Amino acid sequence: MILSERVRDRITAAGLTQAELARRVNVTQGAIAKIAKNNPYRSSVLHLVARELGTTPAYLTGETDDPTSDAPQPPSMNSEERELFDHFGNLAPADRRAILQIARSLAGGAPPSETVHARGGGGNAAVQEKM
Repeated sequence: MILSERVRDRITAAGLTQAELARRVNVTQGAIAKIAKNNPYRSSVLHLVARELGTTPAYLTGETDDPTSDAPQPPSMNSEERELFDHFGNLAPADRRAILQIARSLAGGAPPSETVHARGGGGNAAVQEKM
């Protein structure tokens, strides 16, 4: 019962749901539910869950009582930020500028630039803009 209690406690402390945790570690909600109910699970899933919850598999399984003992440093970016960063790196320069402009606008940041796209920029956004 230690595992299920600790997983549920850490999920609650992180302000997450099982569904959100599952999305963040890229597993099904059923996989998280198995761990939370002490059903058989893959150890690789437990490692991902522990990392996202800022603890270790040893704490979750009751081998230690300190949730932060030997815990990896929390990621500097959460899973959504990492995903956005990964996709951003695959965009054409013009599309990157468009995404940055949208983000600035949504966040109430810097005033809009003269143009989102460089002259003759290219990229998907530039092509669609001409249509």
